Amino acid sequence: MSYRPNAAGSGYDASAGITASILRAARVVSRRTDAALQHLDLNTGQLILLSCLDADAPPSIGEVAAALGADRTTVTASLKPLLRRRLVAVLADPEDARLRRLSLTGEGYQLLSCGLPVILDADLSTAGVIQLHQQFRADLARLIRSFQV
Repeated sequence: MSYRPNAAGSGYDASAGITASILRAARVVSRRTDAALQHLDLNTGQLILLSCLDADAPPSIGEVAAALGADRTTVTASLKPLLRRRLVAVLADPEDARLRRLSLTGEGYQLLSCGLPVILDADLSTAGVIQLHQQFRADLARLIRSFQV
């Protein structure tokens, strides 16, 4: 079987489209940041998840999922290694015991504090590559908002 990018006959090459381009860019940036975070035994997604928990009030899994643009099952799966490392605690909501809230532990907060300068450097490095960074961020935010349910 040979590789034929336009096998569907539409003439459109999805691998060159905007969706594929955004996914490739996200992977490249994530890999660079993952490498920078390796000494902390964290990946980019885990650090971003930890940063979502650095709040005045412990957020629910649903609130974290919404902030990350992910579904609850993805957040739950991403939490497992952080829970095993005791970086995150799961608390029962004081008003509704069925609702789980997430909180950074002391170790989680300390690791987040070490990781934030790393991801800031990675963000600044990436921003230096992207021309018109503010417009790019605004365009991405508009894209995300337009497709949110």
